[in-house]
Amino acid sequence: MKKVVVCGPYNAGKTSFVRNVNRHEFLGTEEPELDLVSLKEIGTTTTVGVEVNFLKYAGKEVMFVGVPGQRRFDFIWEVVGGRFNGILFLIPSFSNLREAKFYVDLFSQFDSYKDALKLLVVTYPQKMDEHKLFVFKSLGLPVRLLDPTDEESVRKLAEEVASKI
Repeated sequence: MKKVVVCGPYNAGKTSFVRNVNRHEFLGTEEPELDLVSLKEIGTTTTVGVEVNFLKYAGKEVMFVGVPGQRRFDFIWEVVGGRFNGILFLIPSFSNLREAKFYVDLFSQFDSYKDALKLLVVTYPQKMDEHKLFVFKSLGLPVRLLDPTDEESVRKLAEEVASKI
């Protein structure tokens, strides 16, 4: 089985992406977020472990593993990131180059990075402009714009990734 790591900052759309790879196989670890003052749910969720989904495509079985974006969960990055065949950096269009570079630099330290398929996926594309796209391309990775909530678009990208690893 091939493994694709889906990483990036908090609120980049990683869980939505992994869920939409194949809604029937999704294993999630989302929990409601709380307002730390009132201790009431605020209507959003956060990933507290890893999100896993499976895709069978062109005779290959691929596991997509989404890791949490908060740096307090960086121990998970090392456990999950040890071996992978592909890596998708999900970076929201409202993010900056420094944040994107942090994830690329971190995961490029793993031995499997060299031979892995790599892709920078810019989420929330409706907020993207040409200058920001140029800045993200300076990381030297192929760049794709994608709405991670669009199940059909995610599935097409997941199949493309599966066919190339």
